[in-house]
Order: sequence, then C-alpha cells, then structure tokens
Amino acid sequence: MMKKKSMIVVLVSGYIISSVLVLTLIAYAAYLELKNENLTRAYASSMERLNARHYTKYLELSKLDAKIGSDGAFKGEPIVEGVIKNSGNRDVTDIFAKVKFLDRDGAIIYEVVFHPQEPSLGTTSLTQVAIPYTSGANHRTVIKPGESLPFKKILTLCPKEILSELKTGGFTRISGRWSGKVDFEPILVQF
Repeated sequence: MMKKKSMIVVLVSGYIISSVLVLTLIAYAAYLELKNENLTRAYASSMERLNARHYTKYLELSKLDAKIGSDGAFKGEPIVEGVIKNSGNRDVTDIFAKVKFLDRDGAIIYEVVFHPQEPSLGTTSLTQVAIPYTSGANHRTVIKPGESLPFKKILTLCPKEILSELKTGGFTRISGRWSGKVDFEPILVQF
C-alpha cells in the first residue's frame, strides 16, 4: 500500500514538474517572439529615421516664413509657410516635419510638428482637416523628383510673445525672447 501511495506521489509530482517545464518553455518561446517583433519594429523605426536624415539633403526648403495669414481660412491666424522641393530621384509620399522658433541664443522656444503634404485648413482649434478626395482614402500630395510643394500650417497654441511679434511684424524688441528665426527639420520621410 505504501509503495502504491509513493508511486502516485511520484507520478503526480512528475506530471506537475513536466507541466511547469512545458509551460515555461512555451512562455519563453512567446517572449522570444515578442522580443523579435519589438526588435524588428525598432530596427524599422531606426531605418526610417536614418532614411529621413539621408534623404533630407535632397529636400530643399525655401521661403520659410512665419506670419499672420491674410486670406481665406488663414486670415488673422498665425501661420508658418514655405516651399519644399524634391531634388532627389524618388517620389516622396509623406514628410513629417518640425518647425522650431528660436531665441537669440538658438534655443527652441516653440515648435510644431506636422505633415506639410496634408491640406491645412481651419481655425486654431482645428488645425488640419484632411480632405477626403475619395471615400475612406487618406491622400497626401506626392512630391515627384524635381517638383515643389508649397505648404501652410496654422500655428495652434502659439505663445503670446510670438503671436505679438508676428502681429507687429518687428523682432527688434529687447523684451521678446523670439529672435524671428524659424528652423525647419524633416523628422520622417517616406517613399
């Protein structure tokens, strides 16, 4: 009788230990798969950033300006505008960019990130409205090699000191932090 109880304890213990071992191996395999997916995602993200940095030398920016809009939906609103030219050899389907407002020492006092290729309409509470040209589609203007794209972006939550400088049109005030300098930086470029 004692041997039978010992045999049952050994079998149950062996079953529990092997079950725990199998579950541990399954969990470890799932962990490795998740880690692989995360590494793949991180690699793709790093490559996109590297791709953006590399291709930005082919994106020429001109006429970058911050001002108060004078017409249409932009009238009376603080805006940033400019023209992007694709001097590379690939179609650019999307640009995610950052515009920085700099003080006299080159420090950032305000920045806005946006897609220059999306239509930018509306008021300060609705900064961009993507106009669906076909139902359910998200269209952005493709910048082909050699082509240029003008853009305008309403500045939401624009600091009062920048807004007052834009309204007066002068940057000579000693009390204002903004120097009148605006910098454009592409963060992500997609093809």
